[in-house]
Amino acid sequence: MSYQNNYEKIKWSRKKPLIQRQHQRPKAGLSIIRDVDPFQSPIDGSIIGSRRDLREHEKKHNVRQVGNDWTGSTRPPNWDRITNGRS
Repeated sequence: MSYQNNYEKIKWSRKKPLIQRQHQRPKAGLSIIRDVDPFQSPIDGSIIGSRRDLREHEKKHNVRQVGNDWTGSTRPPNWDRITNGRS
């Protein structure tokens, strides 16, 4: 009701112009990950010189990297999820 009663008192001009912003999508970019430095496998002593070699080595020996966050003599509670069902 107050809008209808005070319609003539509304100041319709703006002091600052309204700036319309156009939404810009973030630019897609490339992410380049450098290859691993050659190292000797602690499992069989072979030299691993690339990520491909590392994947093949892990598959051959049925191992995978878990990082250095967990050390212990018992399996962590989420072991099955980490190993995807492998023993």
